[in-house]
Amino acid sequence: MAYKTEHIRQQLRAAREAQKMSQRELSARSGLTQSHISQIERGTMEPGLGSLVDVARALDLEIVLVPKKLMPAMRNILDNASASSDVVTSDQRKLVGRLERWFAQHRGGFGSASEADTFKDSLALLRHLPLSAEEMDTFNEATARLDRWQADPPSRQELSRIAHVVRHLRNGAVHRERDDAVPRSAYALDEDDDHA
Repeated sequence: MAYKTEHIRQQLRAAREAQKMSQRELSARSGLTQSHISQIERGTMEPGLGSLVDVARALDLEIVLVPKKLMPAMRNILDNASASSDVVTSDQRKLVGRLERWFAQHRGGFGSASEADTFKDSLALLRHLPLSAEEMDTFNEATARLDRWQADPPSRQELSRIAHVVRHLRNGAVHRERDDAVPRSAYALDEDDDHA
């Protein structure tokens, strides 16, 4: 198999084995033959993009294109998520979901399109990065007016404050300390963030 897909092949096999799924079961879920899956895993066949997508989705994975300059950030996030024993709580998912729904209706309330985009991207990451109980308290406090926003929309200044808190929580979750032996990537998701 070409070196280009070897890493993907290894990840697909590891995911299947971690789920204690046989090639036969993966075949049934993905619509590919067991022989095709076996050839992909052994590296005797270069899979097409459609086959990779079918197998990945059957394993509850997604294949995503990421800008090269963001790869250090993505690796850090993925390493943090896999190394963490914490999970995103249902309260966190619900709050992020409510904010995403509110944002979809009130995007124009932000001072700039850049601030709105950063807020949206921060929420997308917070859907997957677990927050501590203390961070969840901060998140809840920052968005306490959420229930009243329909009748009493927040000012641009208040939205900026909330966006800053959400961005700060996102950065904290992304940069969470892990094993000291693992070097941290030197990058910033937002150049204008406070790093105090």
